[in-house]
Amino acid sequence: MVRLLWLYLTTEQFKGNIFPIVNNNNNNKKQIMRFREFESKIGELPAFNLNDVRKLDPNFHRQQLNYWQNQGYIKPMAGGYYVLAYRAMDEMYLFMVANKIYEPSYVSLESALAYYEVIPETVLGVTSVSSRKTKQYESTWGVFSYRSVKPQYMIGYQVIENSPGNKFKIACLEKALLDYLYLNSDIQSMADFEGLRWNRPQLQDLLDRSIYTKYVKIFNKRALEGRVNKFMEYLNA
Repeated sequence: MVRLLWLYLTTEQFKGNIFPIVNNNNNNKKQIMRFREFESKIGELPAFNLNDVRKLDPNFHRQQLNYWQNQGYIKPMAGGYYVLAYRAMDEMYLFMVANKIYEPSYVSLESALAYYEVIPETVLGVTSVSSRKTKQYESTWGVFSYRSVKPQYMIGYQVIENSPGNKFKIACLEKALLDYLYLNSDIQSMADFEGLRWNRPQLQDLLDRSIYTKYVKIFNKRALEGRVNKFMEYLNA
């Protein structure tokens, strides 16, 4: 009688679930078929968390994600997010993930400067700017770091579509430079700029000075303007 009651409750609990619980008693074919259903519905997202899945199936259980992770179907990313295990984690994909796991944000600072080939290398991971508080997530693919700026400074980024459906937000070169100077107030002298080892010919070639000046005015910070003037002196040296 107890067993019959347990079976009834279990059936009622999972009735209507799009992605029912997969347990170790099911054969591998059934496990893959159920995961493929999940994959077809979630695959458009660069990364997903439990809330994303529950938008598709409100009754979805967290232990299903744990099981799929143990089976090697999905991988934990950062901040409670996961990715499908077969995803190729190149720079562009990591940029998309960085946009997703902490919103609103856009890629900037060292990662953007490396993207524009202004700096020779960058740390493993992705650096971004957000209007939310400063945050950092550790992951297998490096650190996802987010520096906080005021909401009115969340401008000057572009959306790049690497392939159909794969796009990310990244600061334009002019804004990436200003974000960097704004958030690194210790940069004061010509020697400080020289120590950064920036690609000066690349900056001279790519920097749109009219756009740069426009963004400086939006910040309206005297101390920042001083660093900007020193940067222009460095650029023209």
